[in-house]
Amino acid sequence: MKIIITNFILLLLTVTISAQNKSIKGKILDNDNNPLVGVSVYLKNTNKGTETDFDGNFVIEQIKNDNLTIIISSIGFKTKEIQIKNQTDLGNIILFEGNELLQEVVLTSRTNSFSRKKTAYVSKLPLKDMENAHVYTTVTSALLESQVVTNLDEAMTNATGIYKLWEGTGRAPGNGTAYFSSRGFSVQPRMVDGIAGVTFSAIDPSYIERIEVIKGPSATLFGSTETSLGGLINVVTKKPFEGKGGSVTYTGGSFGLNRVSLDYNTPLGKTNAPFFRVNASYLTQDSFQDAGFKNTFFIAPSMSYRINNKLNVSVNLEYSQTESTNPSMLFLRSGMPLVATNIDELNIDPNKSFTSNDITLDNSTLNTRAIFDYKISDTWTSQTAFSSSYAQTDGLYQYQFDGGAAGLLLLTSITGQLNNIGLDAATLGYLNSLIDPLVNPMLAEASSLLASESFTRVYSERDASETRFNLQQNFTGDVKIGDARNRLVFGVDYISNQRNSKNVNGNTELTSSSNFPQLIATLNALGLSPFSEAIESNFSTFPYFDAFIAANGDVIPTTFTPNATYFTDAKNVQENFDKLDPFVSNLKSQTLAAYVSDVINITPALTVNVGLRLDHFIQDGKESTTADDYTKTTLSPSAGILYQPIKDQLSVFGNYQTGFVNNNPIVNADGSVDVFQPTKAVQFEGGVKTNLFKGKLNLGASYYYITVNDFTTSDPYALLFPVTIDMAESISKGFEFEINTNPIKNLNIRASYSINDRKYTDVYSEKAIDPTTGIVGRQVVEYLDRRPTEAGAENLYNFWADYKFDENSFAKNFGVGFGFNGASENLTKNNAIAGVFTIPSYTVFNASLYYNVDKFRIAVKANNFTNKIYYNGWTTVNAQAPRAFLGTISYNF
Repeated sequence: MKIIITNFILLLLTVTISAQNKSIKGKILDNDNNPLVGVSVYLKNTNKGTETDFDGNFVIEQIKNDNLTIIISSIGFKTKEIQIKNQTDLGNIILFEGNELLQEVVLTSRTNSFSRKKTAYVSKLPLKDMENAHVYTTVTSALLESQVVTNLDEAMTNATGIYKLWEGTGRAPGNGTAYFSSRGFSVQPRMVDGIAGVTFSAIDPSYIERIEVIKGPSATLFGSTETSLGGLINVVTKKPFEGKGGSVTYTGGSFGLNRVSLDYNTPLGKTNAPFFRVNASYLTQDSFQDAGFKNTFFIAPSMSYRINNKLNVSVNLEYSQTESTNPSMLFLRSGMPLVATNIDELNIDPNKSFTSNDITLDNSTLNTRAIFDYKISDTWTSQTAFSSSYAQTDGLYQYQFDGGAAGLLLLTSITGQLNNIGLDAATLGYLNSLIDPLVNPMLAEASSLLASESFTRVYSERDASETRFNLQQNFTGDVKIGDARNRLVFGVDYISNQRNSKNVNGNTELTSSSNFPQLIATLNALGLSPFSEAIESNFSTFPYFDAFIAANGDVIPTTFTPNATYFTDAKNVQENFDKLDPFVSNLKSQTLAAYVSDVINITPALTVNVGLRLDHFIQDGKESTTADDYTKTTLSPSAGILYQPIKDQLSVFGNYQTGFVNNNPIVNADGSVDVFQPTKAVQFEGGVKTNLFKGKLNLGASYYYITVNDFTTSDPYALLFPVTIDMAESISKGFEFEINTNPIKNLNIRASYSINDRKYTDVYSEKAIDPTTGIVGRQVVEYLDRRPTEAGAENLYNFWADYKFDENSFAKNFGVGFGFNGASENLTKNNAIAGVFTIPSYTVFNASLYYNVDKFRIAVKANNFTNKIYYNGWTTVNAQAPRAFLGTISYNF
């Protein structure tokens, strides 16, 4: 596959062409004769256009017709149309301020529709990719439309170096989206329009303008609240635009997929009116497995109002409601050796869900944002942003984990205490003669379950909510100091987070099964009630489980689950939790931050970027105790340098980034508190970016080296449930390559390849307990030089090509898309205690066909058309969907 990708890239570089015809040039000024930067200039009724440079100049080349109209537009200025005939130099063109909004389609008009050349979110400044020393990858709405994407997970397969670790479980507020790995570190998409403090339960692709994956530690501008040391995922939403219109779309397909979406935009008056846009969708979908479903309602109204030439106000609201079963994930055992080490040995049936359709979770979210943009002067602007987010989870959560039978071995330690109460040998022998016949069969049965993969099906009742507030103030300037242009942003940030839960865990039935009733009665009859009470107390705190199931779906008969069936009886599950009191938890934290970033043009070709962020983290922790309260102040600098040997066509760059993640303290059962230092990261990166052949070839390649200190992981000896320990150092390094090209008319291609090598390099832990001596603090050699499970697959690649047939061809109005995405092996379990479990490599092929006529678009899509059986996971094994067909029809109005 590597050879194929390499040869294909060389072919693209060879075939990319540029037709040489006449060009049109000019210079855009305001009414004070100041040059305007970033003004959109494009030819009417075409997809050909450009933007003005630092001096206000623009050039549009490859013009074949003489009678055309050029449209010039910029936010805050009146749009100007100029008819051109035989002119090639339009000279100076003046734009006057006015109450107009710039349509998003103007900003994205381009022949290379899979690339994004400019963003105001990545660096909180409106920078072109060619002048940005930081690396990011963009998934555009044009790409999503070509692929008939119906959910965020599908969209993320296009992002360079992104591997899906977990499905979106919905088990906690804001966990309705999947977990991904970026540069070896886990991350969730939890930022919208560059603003942190937003949670997701669901988001419909019809609302997505693009997805920006910002690579590397990004604490300088975004802090630690929603970022990962490998990067962050920012969803940019569709905004209201000047005019009236929209679309309605229906999509149907395999596994009961039905989706209806609406996108509608309109002014709310006749003159100088606000503009309103609403995106809404309703989706129902069954699982590809034998049980499972998801029903989602999503609506997102938004409004933008330019009050005057200086002030613009935008308001967004997003509401989603999802009812779903939990996706099937098989958790592999911890703290003991694996029996199976690969998919074949596990003998998994990918069509088994291990659940039923009445074990469901309800997830709802409500996000609001209000942004006030104010033009202070020609060189300074102010942006005040407020966001709030409320997410709730309610229902039954169910999952399967191997090795659960190890908990039953607790019987040994309880009954073994008989040897320590001072009984004489005869009495002790008599007691054991009565107790051993009851205990030993249960221990033998538990040991037998551990001799093979037997997944314990476990439940909990969830009732939790999360509330976040974010207030952000930014000042952005574009000024000259001497001959150097400075584009800078400085701001302050406040985030408040409150998590409340009333979850229910516990097992009221376990001590009524197997030999437990006889054992408890025998102990009570012998006057050993403290031992019987210890058994009832300890085993009642076990999670509720109703079956032991093999990976192929076979129910394993046991005396602990005498009524076990493959499909769950939700009534029995709920009856168990109705007898228990909830565990109430209230957690709170706050972050205060200040930051500054300056992009300095030393020369038109040489740019230097410096930044600094100061974070003050306030951990209020559990309201019931002050033991986990603490504060921490962290300073994060960053720097970048970029040189353009060929202006706006070739950039060579390097960056230095620092990042951190605050780790919450852990209050142990005995009341002691484990406090962890913030995880700190330093990244060095260098690479090249191109924008060649008049924007037809965008290429990016970079090498990064990240050192992480004081991160947290799970103790490899932890049995059943994770025990958090600290770790001294890990190093993640790798290479990423991305290409977006329009080699010939109507053909758009996107491809990427990445390799990541992350390892534990210094495994000293202050918290880990030596299993032999009991001393706290040791070298956790079980991890040394191994790849962390959150790193995912080492090698990732994707490709998509879209071709629209020419209007003069026999197949006019038709278009086709084809592509694939894949990954190398993934070590979903990797330590010296459990061993290594390998998920095999895979390549998945997809294709689409669409037809555009007048206001209609009709498309069909085949996902995984070779019907590849494949998996992913993060300490788990997660089966992925087989072949599926989709059809969609859209009407634009």
